[in-house]
This record gives sequence, C-alpha cells and structure tokens, in this order.
Amino acid sequence: MLKNFVECCPGHLLSVPGLVALVLSGCAPAPEIREYTVESEHNRVFTSEMIRDQFPAIPFQWGVPDSWVAGDNDQFSKMAWQVRLDGDAGRITLSDLPGAAGLVPQITRWRGQIGITADPNSDPMNGAETIKLDGGTGTIVDLRGEEETILGMLLPVKDKLWIFKFRGRNKLADAQRDSFRAFCKSVRISAGE
Repeated sequence: MLKNFVECCPGHLLSVPGLVALVLSGCAPAPEIREYTVESEHNRVFTSEMIRDQFPAIPFQWGVPDSWVAGDNDQFSKMAWQVRLDGDAGRITLSDLPGAAGLVPQITRWRGQIGITADPNSDPMNGAETIKLDGGTGTIVDLRGEEETILGMLLPVKDKLWIFKFRGRNKLADAQRDSFRAFCKSVRISAGE
C-alpha cells in the first residue's frame, strides 16, 4: 500500500504526518459532480383556509361607476381604477392599514400630499362627514388643494382601516365628486365581517 502512495504521490515526504495526510486525503482524482433535476412528487394543494390566509378577501361589495376603468395596483392598493376627463387622469384606490393607524393621521397625510397647510389650532376632522353604510360606518372627506383634490372614505372593519381614495386635478374631481360619493354609499360590508 505504501508503494502505491509513493507511486501515486511522489512529491510527499513519507513522514508519519505526511503518511496520515495521504491516507486521509488519498491520491484519487476528484469525484465527478453530477446534477439531477427531479420533479416534485407532491403538487401543492391550496385549501380554502390557505388561500384565505395568503390572499385575504376584500370584505366589501360595491357598485363601480361606468366611467371608471380598472387600473394597475401599486404596492399599497388592493384595487385600483382610473377615470379621465379632457386629458387629465384621476386614480381611485382601495387599500388597507392596521386599524390603529387612525383617521386623523391619514387625513393629515392627505392634506400634505396636495399642499394644504394645516393650522395647528384647527380640528383635523373639520369637514369630515360620517355616513351609514350597509354593515358599518364610514368617514368621508373632501380635501381641495390649489391644483389637486383628494376625496376619501375611511372605513374601520375589525382590525383594519380600509381606505377608499380618489386623487386628481380639481376640475376632474369636481366632475367625479358625485360618482365617488355614490360609489362610497354603495359599499356593503360582507356578512361575517
């Protein structure tokens, strides 16, 4: 066996440590690496509970105005629509936040988005209107900046604050105000929510 090591690895000293290293590492060529692709033996089956947990349902039904067309969602929206008038486009979105987010911080943030400077002495809920819906109560706001308007409805359901929001130039908002309000009033909270 020693003769085989000497012939295989002639440059090694035959000391005890060298011999141990040779025995442990050997002089055989490196093993060939082979790759295999194996198809899954089990297809993943989604149960209704898994789907509900991974893709929670929107707990509402509503009537969408005919002039609104489905739009692309962004990282925040669950649903989105667009409406156009004379080359201007407005965006309507439905999104949700944790219920603890609160109405006042949301309305304050919207004011900032369209350049309304808040008077620190004014009531941030000034102008907000409470409306009764089928299954809940929403808060409607109408915020008009110099160029843009945000129309919104905030609706708490269980542990979430659902946000219905229109944002567009003032002229488009004026034309869509009644449609947005009718949309908000059409919202029905699903049974069990």
